[in-house]
Amino acid sequence: MLALIFDSAGIGEWLVLAAVAIVVVGPRRLPAAAREFGKYYAKFRRASEGFRRQLMELDAEIERTESGVEKKLEGAFKIEGDEAGAKPFLEA
Repeated sequence: MLALIFDSAGIGEWLVLAAVAIVVVGPRRLPAAAREFGKYYAKFRRASEGFRRQLMELDAEIERTESGVEKKLEGAFKIEGDEAGAKPFLEA
């Protein structure tokens, strides 16, 4: 959601958001509120980056497992002694 706001907001939208923030929070508390927002946004970014990294590692592990299984299956269906090239045992 934040990416949508930060990526697609133009200057007009930012001015409206700033005006609303000044009215709601007040000009004296606005810097402190902006710092708090920055802290929470940084925590959110770190957590989402860690989650993305874990998903990428899991995907790589799945690909390694799939390729290992494919190699084992290829070896299981080879006919020993066939020097012209291995053909599947159950070829139709």
